Amino acid sequence: MGISGRGLSGVLLAAAIALPAVGPAAAQDSNAQSGFDPREPCAKVLERDDVLGKVMLASWVYGYLAAAQGAQRPVDTANIRVMLRNISKACATNGERSVLSLVQASRPAPASQPGSQADARAMLERFLAPDADIAALSQVLFPSAADVRALYRDPLASQIVRDLLPRFKPGVRFSPKPGQDSLIVAHATTDQLIDGDAVLRDFPGGYKEVLSYMNRGIPIVRFKFVENGKTTGLAFDGLVFVNGHWVLIPKPWRYLE
Repeated sequence: MGISGRGLSGVLLAAAIALPAVGPAAAQDSNAQSGFDPREPCAKVLERDDVLGKVMLASWVYGYLAAAQGAQRPVDTANIRVMLRNISKACATNGERSVLSLVQASRPAPASQPGSQADARAMLERFLAPDADIAALSQVLFPSAADVRALYRDPLASQIVRDLLPRFKPGVRFSPKPGQDSLIVAHATTDQLIDGDAVLRDFPGGYKEVLSYMNRGIPIVRFKFVENGKTTGLAFDGLVFVNGHWVLIPKPWRYLE
């Protein structure tokens, strides 16, 4: 999601994962004091010393985004921590914006928009066509030095240009194996990865090593060619939308010195 900025205090986050059990009378008092209105200014919501209300806030945002995106993620203590931090970050730029407006701004781009998940899927599905020219389709994904620098900053960018780009030669193919006729696509933005959103779990662990070199605002995809009904297959990472097109810059952590 596009929500980002400053984090909440460690005390609040620790409390959010250790709510005490309450009896009926205590629960009634807590309910009278806890909660929030998504139409209120976000700064007003976040400044309250109300642990249960913060958990309600994070859970509400997860539900809103799940309905808007058609994708669900676990609402667990780790994800609540990330969600609270991201809401706080987004609110830091304008505390008068309502929680609702912040979340509405984080809804996914229209399916037809370049760089969207649907756009990535449509492009990758061409590799699955029976008459696909795999060599030609693969070559379209070869990155240039400008593409690499749009995604990463130096020194990593120069190391990738030096060591990875020479490997993209005629004959290199990104081809599904026989029987692999389906796709699994994990779509995110570099903002989400940098901010520690839960979607980071869908990407190889090595990405945590290169987050400090990433530029923001770039769609990034991990995908698999799989047999229908299966979840394991031929996996690729680092499909990014830069300079108006999709290119593949895989396994960037390998080029760290």
